[in-house]
Amino acid sequence: MPLSPRTKFVIWCIQFAVLLAGLVYLWLFKSFSIVADLNQIFTVEQDPEIQLVTEQLERQQLRQHLLLVGHQDKATATKYAQSAAQSLSEITGIAVKVKFDALPQLDSIVSDYINFPHAFISKQYRSLLQANDSQRLFNYQFNLLNEMASPWVAATLQSDKTLALADFFNQQSLPTAKLKNHDGFLITTKNGPQGYTRYYVLVNFMSNGTGLDLNVAKKIAQNVASLKQQALKNNTGVDYLATGAAFFTSSASSSAQSEMALFGAISVLATLLLIMITYRSVLSVFCTLLVVSISMIYGYTALRLLFTEVNVLTLVFAVTLIGIAADYSFHALSELRFSETDTANPLHKIRSSLLLGFLTTTAGYLILVFTPLILFRQIAVFTMAGLLGALLCVLLLYPSLVILKAKSAMRVPNFINSLHNLQQNWLNNKLALRWQVLFIIVALFSLTLLNNDDDPRHFYETSHDLLTQQQTISDLLATQWDSPYLLVAGNSEQQVLIQMEQLLPQLEQLKVNKEVVAYASISQWLPSISMQKNNQQLLSRSENRGDFTQLNMVLGVSAEKRALGDFQQLTFSAWQNTRIAAFFSDQWLQLEDRYYSVIKLKSLQNASTVKALANTHVDVFFIDKVADISEQIGQFRQQLIFIYALALVAAMAIFWLRYDFLNAFVAVTRPLIAVLVALILSTCFYGSLTVFNYVAGILILALGLDYCVFYAEHGLCKKITLTTCVSALSSLFVFAILIVSSTPAVSQFGFTVFIGVVVVFLLAPRLALVSKRNI
Repeated sequence: MPLSPRTKFVIWCIQFAVLLAGLVYLWLFKSFSIVADLNQIFTVEQDPEIQLVTEQLERQQLRQHLLLVGHQDKATATKYAQSAAQSLSEITGIAVKVKFDALPQLDSIVSDYINFPHAFISKQYRSLLQANDSQRLFNYQFNLLNEMASPWVAATLQSDKTLALADFFNQQSLPTAKLKNHDGFLITTKNGPQGYTRYYVLVNFMSNGTGLDLNVAKKIAQNVASLKQQALKNNTGVDYLATGAAFFTSSASSSAQSEMALFGAISVLATLLLIMITYRSVLSVFCTLLVVSISMIYGYTALRLLFTEVNVLTLVFAVTLIGIAADYSFHALSELRFSETDTANPLHKIRSSLLLGFLTTTAGYLILVFTPLILFRQIAVFTMAGLLGALLCVLLLYPSLVILKAKSAMRVPNFINSLHNLQQNWLNNKLALRWQVLFIIVALFSLTLLNNDDDPRHFYETSHDLLTQQQTISDLLATQWDSPYLLVAGNSEQQVLIQMEQLLPQLEQLKVNKEVVAYASISQWLPSISMQKNNQQLLSRSENRGDFTQLNMVLGVSAEKRALGDFQQLTFSAWQNTRIAAFFSDQWLQLEDRYYSVIKLKSLQNASTVKALANTHVDVFFIDKVADISEQIGQFRQQLIFIYALALVAAMAIFWLRYDFLNAFVAVTRPLIAVLVALILSTCFYGSLTVFNYVAGILILALGLDYCVFYAEHGLCKKITLTTCVSALSSLFVFAILIVSSTPAVSQFGFTVFIGVVVVFLLAPRLALVSKRNI
């Protein structure tokens, strides 16, 4: 026997109480955060070890922030830099540094290396020693003596009469070439167009912990914005240049949250106004609000249960749940107010339609759960849980709301009568099925010719001001390294150094071929122990052969001979205590018993060449997250074609079981045509298609099948015209607003769904011929 409305109400109250208790438990005992780093919306499938290392390196990068305080007067710039540092230090969760130890000078660098004679030789010097040509060697040394631009000769000559150490230093570039230490402050300069010099004082600050908290990021951005406003207000002539994850995160978060609030508010207000006009009942408005609110609670609970971090962009897409969840309320309200209903079981007639519609919509989102892209998994989980909450609310709670039932069936609004007549005329003038099949074939072929954009950097809009500041800081500090890099792994420190030494000749060849402008490797400053020993043996043999006789005569010194046993080598642990090692701290990582080092690249022209280079070496990996994500998105886009086919086949099977084959084919081609039209028009409007356009197609399929179900089950009656019209309008309110989003991914998603919903609403009434009722 069917359950009574009272029993359904009790069941609903019990399950909702359990849900709330679970949400409270998750809120108190499970960590959960909302992140705004849009680079994290995609995950890259990598070897677990490499993924762990790259994530660790990314977290370190997220913690680092720079602020440059500039003024024409050095003292003024220093004063305001101290004031800015003091202001930032009041933020809990970050460590600020404005005064630094003295930068490594020539003498201090030499003192760190001088106790390891003959251990450091440049590539050119080594090749001359191996050639066993003393004359060519002397000519090279003599040029070094006469090289006025090199201060290394004077700094090392007293300790190293071979000039090998001076030549070694000559080949290196100091990481702090643009910075000068003045009374503990690191200062760089910029020459203005009028010939004056502008001084920029460095303020370094990093967040505590292993990553970047969203609240801390907002406080940092607000603090720096306040400093800039004060400078403009007081006309101090001070300018602030800032870069770091906090500023990009705060900007993206503020934009996403404001859009979420604005879009959500407009969508809700438009939907409520539509309800008020259509159902002419204030209580209907409150009931629909209840359904939408409960669906949001279900979706949020599912996110907290299954994820520890949720991207803020997920919450922007969550706005789409408003239009979809409200559909369940519309179907119930139409049944209660425009039909003669059974008091004991008022929603019995539409129960199967609601369940079938829920299954088709959920099936579309369920497919997204198995995608490799975390953003879509979060959206799918949120939407499916929200739809479940809306369905339970309508089926279990609405039957108890007797006051919603009209005393007698109400008349549908006049605009619905007009629309209903248009739909009847549309059925009488239907297009032949063969032309529809021909259109599908032509449209599918056209899609293969359309331009697809898989670059994740094009999916969101980054603040132009932040990008300009980042580029200016890079120019001032000469730190313009590319995001791709080489990662070298090993079981010991020395193994990693040896691996990098083997890469250096090939990297030098890439520089010669102009495929990369520069690279930075720890091994350039620290040869491995085995390499240092080889260098010492090579120099000792040259001394014993008398290769340095001419040089000694020029210098007026006698030849020195040492036993190889007297030589020592610079170990990695000892090198880490040198002045120069501090500048390479972000290029070295140790995790348990494995060691990793990063080789930075500048102006990489051909990533495939470097990737091929890495593949020829064991434990060397080319890390290019953007390219990897692009490749993965491209693969997922191709997989979506299979997902479309799978969804259509599943829907075809369901309709075939309930109707005949031809009607099932008609049912699945309605949303398919809508998807094809939406994708083609999206290309015309945006110039290319992204994965968000294709994902929008899944939603079009789900909504389209939902409309088809109701027309197939109930025929073309005014009540169904009313329900589908209100449902389509509520969805259009949501997706039309998304089109004006500042985030391209959101805008493209909204546009595609908007077009698809319009088309599928026009085509769905064809399914009324299945039941042949009320036509």
